[in-house]
Amino acid sequence: MIIRNVTVVDGTGGEPLTGAEVEVADGRFVAVRPATGQEPAIDGRGGWLVPGLWESHTHLSGLAFFQPAEKRVGHVSEALAGFVRAGITSVVNLGGPLDLELAVREHRRTAKDPAAELYFAGPVFTGIGGWPVLDNAEMAAAGHQIDDPDVAYRLALELAEQTDVIKCIYDGEPGSPTKLPRAALRAVAAAAHEKGRKVLVHVCRRVDLEEAVEAGADCIEHAFLPEHPGSDEEAADMAKLLAQNGTLYCPTLVTWEQLGRNGEAAYLEELVADGVITADDIPRITGSPFYGRPFPHHPADECRVRFDYAMRTLRMMHDAGVEIVAGSDVSMMMPSPPVALLRELQLLAKAGLPLPAVLAAGTRHAAGKIGLGDEAGTITRGAVADALLLDADPLTDVAHLVNPAHHIGVLRKGRFLTSD
Repeated sequence: MIIRNVTVVDGTGGEPLTGAEVEVADGRFVAVRPATGQEPAIDGRGGWLVPGLWESHTHLSGLAFFQPAEKRVGHVSEALAGFVRAGITSVVNLGGPLDLELAVREHRRTAKDPAAELYFAGPVFTGIGGWPVLDNAEMAAAGHQIDDPDVAYRLALELAEQTDVIKCIYDGEPGSPTKLPRAALRAVAAAAHEKGRKVLVHVCRRVDLEEAVEAGADCIEHAFLPEHPGSDEEAADMAKLLAQNGTLYCPTLVTWEQLGRNGEAAYLEELVADGVITADDIPRITGSPFYGRPFPHHPADECRVRFDYAMRTLRMMHDAGVEIVAGSDVSMMMPSPPVALLRELQLLAKAGLPLPAVLAAGTRHAAGKIGLGDEAGTITRGAVADALLLDADPLTDVAHLVNPAHHIGVLRKGRFLTSD
């Protein structure tokens, strides 16, 4: 298949190729070249072809827990179909029962409808009764509760055989049994790397970030809570640390925005003004059981601090050489999980990231975060043929990337799906 009459923004950071055509075979890109006009082709309508977007941090299996057990596989599968309709072709589920994730993957192998590719971490590594398990017995299957480095190493070796990535929760008071021991974090990272898996580490404070990087984290999940919110010094220090170690950073801005402003009518009005939701979405959002309620483990005032600090300092981190990754985590105040990822990209632009960096955060860097940077996340020879066709240049306005009105169609493993 050939798509002709497009400008290709291939996601590598190079200059766009105008008047181009893209050839696909067996679900992979085989050529990106100036248009020849010699063979039948799909008309790209003069649009811009960019790599398919990635949601690199979500919790679909967590949302599925609100469904009856027999409906959970179908619920996640339907969510993946919703992602691809939004131009998001790959989804990374960071924490959930392994049996559910394996069952969804098997279900998708035989399903006929197009859907985003699912990658997953299985149960996270946390302390005894730590976040997100705490005292919720039903959530126990979503976590390995660890107090012994040898046990952590053995379980990580086993888990890496079945998952795409390993996730650790490194959050809590030092020395508390609910916090994953530092030695156990090192053990998990060593085992994961031995099996060729990336290690993603959820942090809260600066010290958590520093110790996670020292332990071998490949990506830090969540913007950290600063000790001194009025000073940019901590962000500068962390930027230097991350850049020197090649550690990626996934700030999940939209998480802290939602949790910090949950229950604010002005926040919903802002989302409408920014084109994220419509006025018709508001009654459903305000009618949700989550609306206006405190979120466990993350007080609203702390979430606002994390959001404001990250928004102010993220450009500094980018300029220091830190590779930023887009991931949304929660979607409580959004009409659907895909919308949360689109809002995250919008927030990255609002934080001052150049638009090529915003695109990289939602494509190449996200694929690299789980070790697939050589075969996905770009429009290059040999990469998986996932792409999003837009009717306007995404490097001039982030709205051209995140507003579905600008989406002409989606290429999913070489199958072209129009938005008409």
